Amino acid sequence: MAINFYAKGELSSGFHGWRVVATIRGKRYQKYFSLNRYNTRIPQELWHSYQETRARYYEARYMARSAAIQYLDFINKDHPTTRPCRGVGFQGVTLGIGAGRSTAHETCYFSVNKRGAATKFYIDNGTPLSQAWEQAVSYWGNVYEIRPKDVAHKLKLLPSPDQFKALRKQLNDQEGHDFPVSVLHHVYAEQRKQLENRKARENTNERFNGDELLTIYANLEREVSEYLK
Repeated sequence: MAINFYAKGELSSGFHGWRVVATIRGKRYQKYFSLNRYNTRIPQELWHSYQETRARYYEARYMARSAAIQYLDFINKDHPTTRPCRGVGFQGVTLGIGAGRSTAHETCYFSVNKRGAATKFYIDNGTPLSQAWEQAVSYWGNVYEIRPKDVAHKLKLLPSPDQFKALRKQLNDQEGHDFPVSVLHHVYAEQRKQLENRKARENTNERFNGDELLTIYANLEREVSEYLK
């Protein structure tokens, strides 16, 4: 965005007045506001003020449009520099695998990146995938001043555990790491629980309807299975 004033005689074209230029998504926009009056009955001072006001108005209009587009791109597209398998569909949040300052074990996490400082939300025994996502997105909305309705929408877009599986493969095969498959254990915990509950329903012919009873049944079945090994 730029607004320039050219005095009379400054340009060989003879133009004098304001020029407003903006580039939005690679497209160039420009407008000229000449101080040459089309009607000499208009006082020069009034015309000067009128054209300057119009130039300032269009500058503000371009700036508002650019800001709105940047915001929409931010919440709807991965950043162009996002590395493979780390994006979540919008900017400011990425997937990661590794050990942090608060944990000695390598695990999966969501990273909220603000001005070069990353805040990580780990997926572990106490924080399942969906909860870590909720924490990360809520924090993202706060630090980036995202509209509440956009935060609410992003909360519904929980990444699949398979996205972390793809990230582990990318890190091991292409980036020189050697993360064991165990780093994915907590990421799949909720999915495993859902499968166990579904199996419990099938095995009990829907005799148990409460989630707690189904969980108890699934746990008992798993313990018996492990005992018989």
